[in-house]
Amino acid sequence: AIPKSSKWHPGEKWTPELMLEFVTEHSSSDDEFNRSEVDRYLGWPAQAISYKLGERVWLRLRDDAKQRHGASFDLADWHDKALKLGNLGLDLLQSELSRI
Repeated sequence: AIPKSSKWHPGEKWTPELMLEFVTEHSSSDDEFNRSEVDRYLGWPAQAISYKLGERVWLRLRDDAKQRHGASFDLADWHDKALKLGNLGLDLLQSELSRI
């Protein structure tokens, strides 16, 4: 929930300027980077959720591998093998990582 003392309000229409103000107040990054982030999120809105979905799949598959291999699981080796698979869609990534 947004604290009542905050100047940000539920249901408020966010503009690029308001987004930049928010990012600037809540980030230690410089202005150029903050502007770049605002432009990126506005120009590619599904990117953030795509990252989150990918992260969840990656972590689940890593946990599955830990469970399969038990004490012999080697995180660095798993990462090395997983990254060598290259750029894959999530379904194919899941299929390939289930073999590692």
